[in-house]
Amino acid sequence: MACSGALFQDGSLTRALNIAVVAAALICASSGRAAEVRDDTGRLVSLPHPARRIVTLAPHATELVLAAGARARLVAIANGRDAPQSLAALPQLGGPGGTDREALLALQPDLVIAWQSGNRASDLDWIERTGIAVFRSEPRSLADVADAILAIGELSDTSQAASQAAAAFHQAVATPCAGLPLQAAYVTVWDRPEMTVGGLHWINSVLRSAGYRNVFDGLPRGVFRPSPEAVLANHRLPQISLMRRFDASTGDRLADLLSRPGPRLGRAVQLLCARRLAESRAAVREPG
Repeated sequence: MACSGALFQDGSLTRALNIAVVAAALICASSGRAAEVRDDTGRLVSLPHPARRIVTLAPHATELVLAAGARARLVAIANGRDAPQSLAALPQLGGPGGTDREALLALQPDLVIAWQSGNRASDLDWIERTGIAVFRSEPRSLADVADAILAIGELSDTSQAASQAAAAFHQAVATPCAGLPLQAAYVTVWDRPEMTVGGLHWINSVLRSAGYRNVFDGLPRGVFRPSPEAVLANHRLPQISLMRRFDASTGDRLADLLSRPGPRLGRAVQLLCARRLAESRAAVREPG
């Protein structure tokens, strides 16, 4: 539909036709509005009009776009073995090996959604220098996930769908284990070598909502390698793994759900809470 037009003065044309022309002009004017948000790093992301061609460079960024209702804007997604089947026809970019810059430019995106700590800084800086807007996702909490959904909805002109998704996410993670004392837990990110997380990681927000507390949440660190003594001292605590080990035989998706900071964390909180409640009931039944 063209975004220009004039009202007809010819009396033979109906008033309904003129109304249709006015309505079309209003829709085009609305779709052309500028959009501006701040990303998770505090950078201002500005677009002269809502995003029409979005590329994601991390799997959780793809999930944020889908949650924001901007599926139709995607022209390429991050590499990932479990990308939604509905996006199978889209080209895949990004990953730990860096971004194919020529392929990215060929797609002519007006917005790239990346992972600040998961994509190469040199790639993200280069994308910005080409004039393409970059939204850098780096959630530190569940609230940040909901905020990112809203921000992407604003950039994509899908705010209504994004607001509904953010509200549903808030409801899913709203302290389902409230009333239980926090149980200390040990988080495993990797086992060769042993890696865990400190207080500067989004997993802490997930654990608290589910009735757990990361034993290292007082350390101002992200992912780090604990000492063998620290591992041994905490080996009896409940173990929370972020490693992707989906057990098809039992349907256990917890590690898979916890492996990326996107909308799927809502389900992870619910599964973790169920585990916490089961542990609490078991403790009550134990003698002495």
